[in-house]
Amino acid sequence: MQSPSFLAPSRELSRPGTSLNIHARRTEARDARKAKELVQTYTTDVFGRIIREENISSILEHAIFALTLDDNDDEVYALAAFYDYPNVHGVPSNDWEEKWWKKNSYDKTAETSKFNAINTLFLHLFVSQPDFSEGCAEEILNVTFRALPEINQILLCVPSQITPESALAKYFRPIESERSDNKCAVMACYRKDHFPALFIRTARVQDNDDLAPLFNQYNEILRQTYGDFFVAELIESQDEDNKALIAEYNGYAIGFMSISKEVNVDVLNEIYVLSAFHGLRSSHPNDEWNHQMIEETEGYLPNSDVYTHGENVSHDDTNIHVKSNPALEAMQRAVETGGNTNELSHQLSNNAATATDSDKNNKQVKSNGGQLDHNSLTASDYATTTSNKSAEDLTHLNGDDNVDNDNNDAVLEITDTSAQRAKMTKAQLAAEDPSKYIKPKLISQTPKFFGKEKAFVIQLFCISEVYEKRSFDFLQKAFDMFPDRDYCIISIPQMVPEFPLLQSFIRIPPRVHLPNIQELYLFHRAGLLREISIERATEKHLDTVKRLTEHFSAREKIINDFLDAVRSRKRSDTNAFLDAYIVNVTNQTSAVIIFSNEENVDYLRSQYNVEDFIYFNLHKRNDHIHLYHFVINPIFAYMTRLFLKEILRKINKTCVFYPIFPRYADDEMLKHHSPTYAIHYLVPVRPRRLVEYNLEELKMNAPTDCVLGRLASLSHSPFSLTMTAMKLLMETKITINARIVVIGASTVGLAVLEALIMCPYLRFNNLTLISPHGMPGEFPPSSSRNLFLPSNLEYETEELSRLSLRSYVNIICAKLVSLNRPMKLAILDDETVVPYDHLLLCTGNQYHVTAPLKTIVVNPLNKKIVPSRIDRILFEPAPPNVLTINDEFDAAMVLKWFQMNHHTEHSILIYGATLESYSCINALLANGIPSTSIKLITPPEHQNMNAFNDPIVLKTVQEELRELNIEIHEDYMMDEWRSHDAIDMNQPVERVVFRSHDKKQGKDLNLKCTTLFCFVNKQVNYDAFIAINQSSLVFDGRLVIDEHNRTNDRIIYAGGSLTKFKRGYHRDDWSHTCFNSKEVGNMLANELFAQYDPIFTPPKTPSGKHPLIPLYKKPKRIYAVLPGNLHYLHVCQTGPTVNYEIVKKIENYGIDIITNEKNNYFRLHLDSTGIVRTIVCLHHDKIDVYNLSQLYGLHERLLNNLRQRYNEGLITDLFTYFQENWTVALFHDRFTDVRNEIRDILRKTLKNSETSITGSLESAIDQDIIFSEEQKKAIIRRFRSEGYKNEIEEIMLRYLNYNQYHLPMYARPT
Repeated sequence: MQSPSFLAPSRELSRPGTSLNIHARRTEARDARKAKELVQTYTTDVFGRIIREENISSILEHAIFALTLDDNDDEVYALAAFYDYPNVHGVPSNDWEEKWWKKNSYDKTAETSKFNAINTLFLHLFVSQPDFSEGCAEEILNVTFRALPEINQILLCVPSQITPESALAKYFRPIESERSDNKCAVMACYRKDHFPALFIRTARVQDNDDLAPLFNQYNEILRQTYGDFFVAELIESQDEDNKALIAEYNGYAIGFMSISKEVNVDVLNEIYVLSAFHGLRSSHPNDEWNHQMIEETEGYLPNSDVYTHGENVSHDDTNIHVKSNPALEAMQRAVETGGNTNELSHQLSNNAATATDSDKNNKQVKSNGGQLDHNSLTASDYATTTSNKSAEDLTHLNGDDNVDNDNNDAVLEITDTSAQRAKMTKAQLAAEDPSKYIKPKLISQTPKFFGKEKAFVIQLFCISEVYEKRSFDFLQKAFDMFPDRDYCIISIPQMVPEFPLLQSFIRIPPRVHLPNIQELYLFHRAGLLREISIERATEKHLDTVKRLTEHFSAREKIINDFLDAVRSRKRSDTNAFLDAYIVNVTNQTSAVIIFSNEENVDYLRSQYNVEDFIYFNLHKRNDHIHLYHFVINPIFAYMTRLFLKEILRKINKTCVFYPIFPRYADDEMLKHHSPTYAIHYLVPVRPRRLVEYNLEELKMNAPTDCVLGRLASLSHSPFSLTMTAMKLLMETKITINARIVVIGASTVGLAVLEALIMCPYLRFNNLTLISPHGMPGEFPPSSSRNLFLPSNLEYETEELSRLSLRSYVNIICAKLVSLNRPMKLAILDDETVVPYDHLLLCTGNQYHVTAPLKTIVVNPLNKKIVPSRIDRILFEPAPPNVLTINDEFDAAMVLKWFQMNHHTEHSILIYGATLESYSCINALLANGIPSTSIKLITPPEHQNMNAFNDPIVLKTVQEELRELNIEIHEDYMMDEWRSHDAIDMNQPVERVVFRSHDKKQGKDLNLKCTTLFCFVNKQVNYDAFIAINQSSLVFDGRLVIDEHNRTNDRIIYAGGSLTKFKRGYHRDDWSHTCFNSKEVGNMLANELFAQYDPIFTPPKTPSGKHPLIPLYKKPKRIYAVLPGNLHYLHVCQTGPTVNYEIVKKIENYGIDIITNEKNNYFRLHLDSTGIVRTIVCLHHDKIDVYNLSQLYGLHERLLNNLRQRYNEGLITDLFTYFQENWTVALFHDRFTDVRNEIRDILRKTLKNSETSITGSLESAIDQDIIFSEEQKKAIIRRFRSEGYKNEIEEIMLRYLNYNQYHLPMYARPT
C-alpha cells in the first residue's frame, strides 16, 4: 500500500553550507533496507541489535506510527518508529502502566502521573544521516505531534550507562525515578516544546486585525458580503446565546470559532438520522418513538440507558465522586431514555403499526449516506407489524397463496436507516414472485422528541493551516460556554474537504435526499474524556451489555455469545475459543468486543490480498483475531480506533479480521457477526483469484485443504473481508463527501465503485448506484440461472459476494428518466430526485423487444411513426410471453415464467443469432425444456461475421443443434404477431409470422408460439437516451465523450457501450466496446482520483497538441455454455472486431496453434513476435476459464517452448497440455508482478555497463538493425556474465518460496 506523503509540507533542513527540501511520509516496508544503511554504533547501543534488515522490518511492521523523511529523489534522511509500550526487556506491553511505570515510581509528579498508553508513545527506533540528525529529529517530533493530537509526550528508554546520540539528547529530558535499581533511564519529549495545545479564550474586538488576513487568505466572499469588519461585528454581537472564541499562540490570534445555541433541532431531526442521539434533546415522557428509530440507532449503536438506568441511579453514593465532571454527567444524560423499558417497547410496537409511506425524495434510497452498513441482508432487519411472522417467514415469501396481498405492504415495510439499508431490492422481491411486483417502501414517520434542546452549532470556524491539527482544543472551551448543552454540531457543503476538526466528529447521514442538503457532523461533550481502560468481561457486565445492545436486531445472538465468552471462553455450538472485553471511559462501560482467534489465517492469506496491508511472515499465527461483535456507545464512535488499539495492546494481538457475508448466506452465519461502527476503521481487502488446480494430477503436491477452502469450518458462503492492524489504526483516511452517482450496474459501473471503495486511504461517503434491479450478485448462486447469460468473467456472483460493494454504496432501484444539469439533479422513474456532484453514466446497451415489421410503432418523444426495420424497438409494453434477457433478474423472471406457465406442448422461438441466443437455448434445455420445442430463427446478417468469429466453432454448434433436433431458420425477419387471429399487445402471442429475407430461397413461416425471446441487437436504453438527449448532452448515435471520458458537461462522465469517442479523433471504429469493460471502469475511476486523491499519479499519455484515445491493455473475454453443453471461451486483444477469415490473411498475422482432439477445439493465436493474442476454446466438459485466460499476453517461450513442441508433434491436445503441473505458476495471480520485476532488472545496468540489455535492444530496434546469430549469442553471454541471470533466478526463487502455500508442487532449494 502506498504511503501518503501529505503528513507535513516540505521543509528545509540545513547544515553549514548545505540545504535541502524534505517531506515526511508514513514509512513503507521498502524503507527497511535504506534504514539499515543509516544504523550507527550509537543506534544499536540505544535500540539494541538492529543490524539486520529483517529486524528493522519487524519493528516497522508492528509500530503504531512510523515516519520517514525523504526528498523528491527518494533518498531517505531519517526514519523513526513509535510504539505504545516501552522497549524494555521483561516489561509487559499490555500492563506497563501498573507493572513498570508505577512500580518504578515514575509517576510521582503531577505531570508524569497522567502518562498512559493513550497519550504516550515510545520511540523504538531512530536512524538518520549523521550530518542532518538534529534537524531530522526535530522534524520527526514536530510531525508526530501534529499528526497525533491525542499524544502529549514521547518517551525514550535508554539502557543504563548509555548516552543517546546528541540529536535525541537535545530534545529528550530525563525523568527522575525514586528507585535506583532501574535497568534503564527514561527520557521524555513533551508536546508543549514542539506543537503545544492552543490557548483558547473569548474573542475581543481587537482580534479583528489578526483574523481579517486569516479569513481573506481562504475566501473573499465573507468580506465582500458583510464588509471589512464582519469579524469585529460578529465578536461585538456576543450574548448569552452567541459566543466567539479565539485560539491564541505567542500573543497572536490564529483561529476563530463562532458558536450559537440557536439551533432548530426539530428540522435537523426531520432531515438527518439523529435517533441515536435522542434528536439532540433530553429525554421526555411524551417522546414518540417508532420502529424506524430502533433500526436507526443500530447504525451508531443503541440510544439506550448504558450508564444509568432510570433517573434515580445518578443519586447513588457510588457516583458522587464523578458528579462534578460535566463531561461525565453529559455522557450519562446522553443515554437516558426516561421511563421503563417495557413501556417503551409497547410504545414502539404501537407506533410501528402506524408508519406511513415514504417521502418522494426518499423512495427506496438507503439513507445511510455511504455509511458502511454491511449487515443489510439479515432477515431480522425487516420491520414487521405482524408479530406472529418469524424472520424465516418473511425471507421466504415465495408467492404463498396464504399470504394476504393486502397485508404485503405491512409485512415488507423496510426501515431504511443509516445502519440498516432496505433489505430487499426489486430484483430480490421479483425473483421471489415475479407475478407480484412488490415495491418495498420506507417508513418515513420521524421520531418526535419533546425534551430540552441539548445542542449548539458552530456557525463560523477558521484556523491557520499551521495549527489546524490543534482544532480540537476549541471544543473544551466551547462546551464551557454552554454548560447546559451536550452536543456540538456543524454542517459543511459536500464539496468542502473534511478538515482536521471534523476528524473528532461523527458524520450524521441524511434521512432524506434534498438538493441543497449539507453534511452534518456531531460531537458529544463526553468525547472530551480520555480516561480509557480495558478489562476482560465477566458476568457482572451482563446488564450493561444488555442495555448497550437494547435496540440491536442481533441482540439475542450478541448476548448469547457474550455469555459463552465470559462463562466458558468457548462458543457453545462449535467449542471454538471465544473471548470478550469491556471498554470503560471514566469507569463507565462504553463498548464491548467479542472475538476469537482467527484459526483460518492461511485461508485468508490465500484467498484475499491481505499482504497488501501487512507482511504476513512478520506476524505470529496467534497474532490474528476474528471479530464477531463490536458494540460502542454512539457518543464515542469517533474514538473507535483508539478503543481498537488499546484492545489489541491488552490482548497482545496485531491484526483484526471481520467478514461480511452476503444476504443469501445462512442466517446463523449472519447473526454470528453483528453490524459494527468499527467497519469505518477497517480496510476492505480485495479477493484473490485462486488457481484452478488439477487435483487429480497433483495428488499429494496439491495445496492444503485450508488454502483451498475445503475444511468443514469454511463450507459457508463466500464473504468479503475487512481488516486492520496496529500500524493501520493511526492512519487517518481522507474523507470525501462529494455525491458520486453511478447510473447503471454494468461492468463499467461496478468497476468504478470497486476502485473507489477499495482505495485504503480514501473514504467516499456518498456513493450511489441507480439501477432498475439494484446491485448484481444479491441472488444466491444458481447454475441454471447463470446459463442464460454469457459472462465476461468479471463480477460473477461469488466475486461480488467477496467484494460486498453493497456495504459501501447507496442503492436505488429505479431508472433515470431526466437530468436537471443546472441544479445537478437526476430524476428517476419513481419520482425520486437524486442530487449529484459527479454523475457517471454506465448504462451500457441492452436487448429490447423487437417490434414486428407490420406493427405500427410510434416514437413517444416526437409522436411520429418509426419506419420498419428488423431491429426496431417496441416502445409500448410487450405481450406477456415476449421476453428478453439482459441480467440475472431477467433470467430469474424467465425461470419463474416457466414455473407459472405450464404448457402441454411448448413452442419456444429464439429470434437472434447472437451469443445470448445460443446460451438461452442451452439454458432452456438444462431446465427441462424438450429440444423439439425450441426453434432458432436468425435475422439477416448486417455484418459478414458470425457470433463466434470462428467458422469451426459455428459449425460445431450448428451440428449440435441438429443432433438435438432443434429447428434452425436462417435469414428471416419477424413480420407479425398474432393473437386470436388479431394483433393485441395485452394478450399472449399465439403465432409469429416470419418473412424470408430472400423469397427465392425460402417461404414465410407461421409458427406457433408459447414464448418468444428477442436477441436481435443491443441498443441504448430509450429512457436513458431521452434523459441524455433532453439534457443537451451530445448524442451522436451514442453518448459522445472525450479522452478523459467526459461528456460536454465536465461533471458528467460516461463509459461502456453507451458511449463513443468524439469525431475529432478520426477513429469512429474505436469505442469502449473495443476494450475490457473493467479496465474502462478503472480508467473512469482514475478521473475521480485525479480530483480527490492527493497522491494519485495519472498514467502516462502520449504528449502532443492533439489528444489521443487512451491505450487499454487488458484483453476482452467472453465465456458461455452453448447447446450440447459446449463450454466456450474467447479471449482477444483490444480493438475493433475484425472478421477472422480476413485478418488471418494479413502478412504479419502470425500463426495459429490449433488442436481438435476428440472434437474439443482449442485455437491459440501467436502474433509475429510469438505473444499470445487470441484464445478460443470449445470443450464438451467444463474448462478452467480463469487459468486459460491468464495465457493472454505471454510469450510462447514462457509456455515451455510451445511453438517448437507443437511443430515437433509433441502437443496433440492443448487442453491437456495446459493442465500439466508445470503451468500452475503461470496461472498464479502474482506471476504478472514477477514478470514486471524481471523487466525492471533487464532495464538496469550491471557491472558498469554503459547500457542495459533492454536499452541495447531498444536502440537496435530503433535503428532497424537485424541481429546476426553471433550478435544474439553475444547478448546471451552478456545476460549470463553480467549478473542478470542470477538476479532473475533469485526473483523466481523468492516468488516460489513466498507463495509456497499456493505452489507446493515446485521443488525449492533448502
